[in-house]
Amino acid sequence: MKMLEAELVRVRTEIDKLRVEEALLLKMLGKMSGAPALAPQSRTRSPSVKPVVLDIMREAGFDGATTAEVDDIVRQKVPTVAKDTVGSILSRLKSEGALVYWGERYYEKQFAPKDEQNPFDRIRAVN
Repeated sequence: MKMLEAELVRVRTEIDKLRVEEALLLKMLGKMSGAPALAPQSRTRSPSVKPVVLDIMREAGFDGATTAEVDDIVRQKVPTVAKDTVGSILSRLKSEGALVYWGERYYEKQFAPKDEQNPFDRIRAVN
């Protein structure tokens, strides 16, 4: 999972570099042709993602979801969402008490595990 996330970060970084390169090439083409420079596609603001995240968490129910899982689903529904938006929304919803973070998964409060013990506390090394 971490390898895929790292690859995704690498690809997104490369996309950002290519957008800068595109803008430069368009500007150069405009100057060489004497025509006004073509503007690269401007970013538009994504629709509100918070309701989408809440719907996803409600659907996740007792299984909960990781940040990466929620991010993947949100990107299918809202492809223009900014890089760290989903993680920020999940964190904010946790701070507001709407979500519970337990065992590297987020749960809607009503579906959160009742066991207060961290699930990783139960794992013991066997020597």
